[in-house]
Amino acid sequence: MNLDELRVMISRFTALGYERRSAPSKDGFLLLAKAEYNRQKLLLVGTGWHQAEEWRDFLIQTVVTEGNGRIPLAIAVLIISAGGPQTEKKLLDFLAEMPWVEAIWIKADQDLYKVNPHFRWQVEDKILQLATDSTVLAPTEQAVNGGDGKQPTPLSFTHLLLVINFIVFLIEIIRGGSTNTTVLIELGAKYNPRLWMGEYWRLLTPLFLHAGWEHFLFNSVALLQLGTLVEKFFGQGRFLVIYFSAGLLGTIASVLFRPDTIAVGAPGAIFGLLGSLVYFSIRRPQAAKGLFGRSLWVMLVINLILGFVIPGIDYISHLGGLLGGVLCAYALGLNKKDRLSSRWLWRVLFLFILVFSTIKAIMPPPTSWHLPVEAGRIALERGDLDKALPLLAESYRLNPRSGLTKKMLAAVYFEKGVQALVAEEWEDAVVNLEQCWQMQPGEAEVESLLVRAYLYRGFYRFNAGALAGAEEDCIRGIALNNDVEGFHYILGAVYYQQNRVAEAIRELEIALRINPENEEAQAFLAELKNKE
Repeated sequence: MNLDELRVMISRFTALGYERRSAPSKDGFLLLAKAEYNRQKLLLVGTGWHQAEEWRDFLIQTVVTEGNGRIPLAIAVLIISAGGPQTEKKLLDFLAEMPWVEAIWIKADQDLYKVNPHFRWQVEDKILQLATDSTVLAPTEQAVNGGDGKQPTPLSFTHLLLVINFIVFLIEIIRGGSTNTTVLIELGAKYNPRLWMGEYWRLLTPLFLHAGWEHFLFNSVALLQLGTLVEKFFGQGRFLVIYFSAGLLGTIASVLFRPDTIAVGAPGAIFGLLGSLVYFSIRRPQAAKGLFGRSLWVMLVINLILGFVIPGIDYISHLGGLLGGVLCAYALGLNKKDRLSSRWLWRVLFLFILVFSTIKAIMPPPTSWHLPVEAGRIALERGDLDKALPLLAESYRLNPRSGLTKKMLAAVYFEKGVQALVAEEWEDAVVNLEQCWQMQPGEAEVESLLVRAYLYRGFYRFNAGALAGAEEDCIRGIALNNDVEGFHYILGAVYYQQNRVAEAIRELEIALRINPENEEAQAFLAELKNKE
């Protein structure tokens, strides 16, 4: 606490009726007292540098000096954080056991934490908070916190990032929609083929892009809540380093372990902020307990679980960002007073992981399968299916494990199959839709169109006298959907032509079970039964 804050605090407590007393035989302590009609309120101010034994002596001497045996004492403690976390923990554990101490605050850097609030000290709590908010850091203290000794800027980088994200989101909408994959790729989404072609900025630009309003709003709320805290605890410079380093490592993790995804958003950076708060809770356990309780850990676990169970969420980016946030926080520390003997080791580890993973991420694959897939994607977007097909097929040959290539190639086969159906080119329709089905088994739309193609080609083959081909189409169609009456009717006709009357009757009966109103099937079945 600097002198400005101390003067503001004393003046406001004086206005409330407190008097400054001489601390009994202890340097570095401040004692404020206020007599009320039913008790004597004492506010003790000291630092974390004082040992628990010094606080004990000060408390006992204060109680002996101020107590008169008639009016009970109510004591609150304000600790100016200057010691390490172990010193603070020992001190707080000691104070929590003192029967007179009702409320405890910690003043750490620019922030005030209520470690042990009490209803009797609500007014004092408000005064302390106002005293903290109404003053600025002295130049020397700002330098200790990592600044340059100048007056602090009122600019919040958290709010600046929110504004930038909103502007970029509006650009997405203007360019064609925030869920349009082509727009997102053009604006800098994480897309491995273009990254490997030299567009290295794609390691950071996804942090400013969002897919849909829900995605944008969720990330904005998370950034506002977490960014504000991290910016206060670590300072603006460290906040920016943590945010972008964690975002970078989140993107790199996605590039390395999920190369087939096209990803946007700042989940890695946001999880990095969570990771830095994990570091804060380790280094300042009592302050974190008073500020967060268990909510930080609960939020972290819930978000990690959601990343694994909800489809479409890039959980690898979450994990990469979380790791990056923790490592970066350990490498930087809260401020220059946050001393850690192994800090240099954390910095070496963080820089090694950052540099090594970045080099690994931007190195193109040896087969260069990304080049034809990107050319094929562009041709597919332009509707040039004949050009896209060989390019994507070549990419698939070079890397048959690529889900990205397989998805695009399946899209080409699907479009060609649809066009063939519209043109009543049944052979081409079946061939292309079968290829699409092999690459994307289980897709309902592909299945529906392939069933229709089998039905039309089977009917065409039957009329052309190709009974074996018609039977084959019907059997394949039934394997996909047994509830299409047309397949059973055509099979009945095929079996009748092949003198397989019993099988023909069976198929016609199935057709009538599916659609009892089919008059042609009724007449055909009656004719076959009469002949039997």
